[in-house]
Amino acid sequence: MTIDTNEPGPAPEPPGRTLSSGPVRSARTWMRTLAAVLLALLVSVGATPAGVADDKRPPGAADGIDLSAESDANPLLNPTLRPVEELRLAVGHILDDFESAFDPGRNGAVDYLNPLLMTDEQITGLLNDPTSITHEDGELWFPAMVEIEPVKRYLKPALVEQLEKEGVTRLVAVTALNNPGGKHSEEQIQDKLTKHGIAREVRALGASERRQCAERCTPLYDQDTPTVYGRGYDLSSAEVARQEEAVERAGAKAAHKGPEARRKAEEYTRDLFKKLRTERNKSAVVQLGVDLDQVREKSKTWTGHVLQPLFSRLQSDCPPPDAESLSLQAPRTMALAAPAKAADPCGEGADTANTTGLGTTLTLPGMGNGGIDFSTMELRYLADPGDGSGLQYSFSADLDPLKGDIRQSTGVSAATQSSDAFFVWLSLSPQDFWVNLNPDEPERIVDGRLGRTDAGKVMLEADLEMKKTVGKLIHPHSALGRKFWAGVRGDCMSFRNWILPATASVHQDGDKLYILDAPLDVKMETQYLKDNGASSAASCPEQDEATEDHNESLFRDLILARLKKAINTAPEYAELRRVYLARVAAEWYRELSRTRDTTYGDLIDSGDIDSWRRTGDWQPTDTFDRYVDSYTKGEFKVTDRTTKGNTTYVRSYVYGGVDLARIPLKTVTDDRFTSDFAGLPQSVDRSLNAPSAAAGDETVWLGSPTPRQVKAGIGAPAKREAQGKQEGQAEQEAREPVSSRTRALWLLPALLLAPIALLWLRRRRLDAARRANHLRRNAVGRPRR
Repeated sequence: MTIDTNEPGPAPEPPGRTLSSGPVRSARTWMRTLAAVLLALLVSVGATPAGVADDKRPPGAADGIDLSAESDANPLLNPTLRPVEELRLAVGHILDDFESAFDPGRNGAVDYLNPLLMTDEQITGLLNDPTSITHEDGELWFPAMVEIEPVKRYLKPALVEQLEKEGVTRLVAVTALNNPGGKHSEEQIQDKLTKHGIAREVRALGASERRQCAERCTPLYDQDTPTVYGRGYDLSSAEVARQEEAVERAGAKAAHKGPEARRKAEEYTRDLFKKLRTERNKSAVVQLGVDLDQVREKSKTWTGHVLQPLFSRLQSDCPPPDAESLSLQAPRTMALAAPAKAADPCGEGADTANTTGLGTTLTLPGMGNGGIDFSTMELRYLADPGDGSGLQYSFSADLDPLKGDIRQSTGVSAATQSSDAFFVWLSLSPQDFWVNLNPDEPERIVDGRLGRTDAGKVMLEADLEMKKTVGKLIHPHSALGRKFWAGVRGDCMSFRNWILPATASVHQDGDKLYILDAPLDVKMETQYLKDNGASSAASCPEQDEATEDHNESLFRDLILARLKKAINTAPEYAELRRVYLARVAAEWYRELSRTRDTTYGDLIDSGDIDSWRRTGDWQPTDTFDRYVDSYTKGEFKVTDRTTKGNTTYVRSYVYGGVDLARIPLKTVTDDRFTSDFAGLPQSVDRSLNAPSAAAGDETVWLGSPTPRQVKAGIGAPAKREAQGKQEGQAEQEAREPVSSRTRALWLLPALLLAPIALLWLRRRRLDAARRANHLRRNAVGRPRR
């Protein structure tokens, strides 16, 4: 909504932010006087507004729910308006103009859409719209996926029930911020919905900082669509309905005095409504100015500018970050707060956290984050320019807006875990990179120093998880378990499995490393010992060798492949995969440091892990004790009763470990890299400045230049783009050609939703929901598959 400058009298300029409550009280007093006059007038005419009696909206929703009346809290901090305030904050960062971004003369609105009533094409088109956040023609809007839970109480109960039944936990949200004098923010949203063929009944909730105006905005919503607003503004729909009837009755009452008296009575009545509207709007601007000041102050805790470039070593002579800088509350945020020693070691320079691809995504407000599943973040690119400035790096992550973990704190934790593990792998000797959960060897759990790091804990927890996975796979009550135990021979069997690195495929381009594939392998103990030059002792000494060979072959054929797949794909092993990728990068960095100077070459084999020690009370023996407890109580014992002859008891011992000591690397040639991974270097390069998603790809890249490069402005896309315009747009395009979608990604992480098309079309379609629910099937308009 905007202030209507066509009304009698000019619209007020936005008041100063230091206004006391005096003007607010004065405006409110005048409004109360006007309201009293109007009330007397309306009561005297006894009007019942047309259409109100048969209004089908929920109680309190005919003119929207007044959030300021619900409590004394700032209504703009209500969860329903959070996307609007995040947009204001992001615009402030992007345009470097917070006064304009938080101008109370602008209004923000957001519509929440029901994805069950949208087709794939509609969702794809909306979320991939290249005009989002372009600021062309004053448009500032963005689409995102947002959690249902915070706004659930304002949705219709029947809709909530339906969404929960279908397992949908997020809505599509379209947010807009207007320019005074232009289209209302609600009208901007409607334009986008119309453009993509989205019907108005798709709206599940409408929210606006100011009450939706009666003439232009309220008609955009169906009668049964709930709406909420932060501050009263314009005339309510009831007041608009009463206005003309009041004018008519006032004129009729004065008609006996002649036409001129009738005209004056009608004009006087209209003026009362106009004055009420003008004064209400003045008051709203004053109130919103105060509200937005509070929002701007509160938003400092949303951004948590702690994400200085990762992969940088803590300096003991630098003060620790203060409490506010750790507001993301992620583990080991100390590591995030420390820039490289080569560039501003104590972080006293300008804030550069939000000028990199990773920093933009993790320090600007969430804004739905484009559906990035931060739990899948993995280090896939590393480079050391050789000038001592630090490391370039980039993470890959999946796009999964409906099911993925979109919390920024998860992304911070994942990035920190990779960074810490990388330095642990450099500092310690590779021969110590193993863990072992064996109930008979409590003294050989993990190397003492490795056990004091997060990497050591991840390995031990993964070893324990592997034993749990085996227990599930061989459970005799499952189909696979029954088949397995039916083939077991003898009365003894021991499964000893080790998680090991498989051959990692990498491509090296000078001082740059691309990790293309880094799978993990699982081997049974006989093969593991053979590969390590040791002889294998019989697992069951009283059993003949042929029987043992048969049982091992059976386990390998039925169980091992499924176990290996789980370790390489299941969410419960995500941390192990993340730590292992850091191990691959560290192994390459070790080799690189043998032939050239590197920023952290002096850290190799230093044994110094003080900066990356785990915090908290966890000890390696905690995981070992949990394993022994499960082992002795039977979680890893399986007793199977056969149907042949007398009962035979088969005992299964499950133990082994994780060994990351040796990393086999296979280098992908230049020709194959160019052929099979075309576009990857460009995606990675763009990710250093802003989130990058290649066309037709389900992966987003989040990276950062070296700390020195960040400080020099390489990671500041907005500033660089402004400079490029001054130097000539053609020269800028020639220097760094990018797609329109990636250019939009530079401006706002929310646009990472663009590649969501493949996600919806290929993997995340909710097929079962469509087949089971006729509403979903009818909305999609497609036959059953």
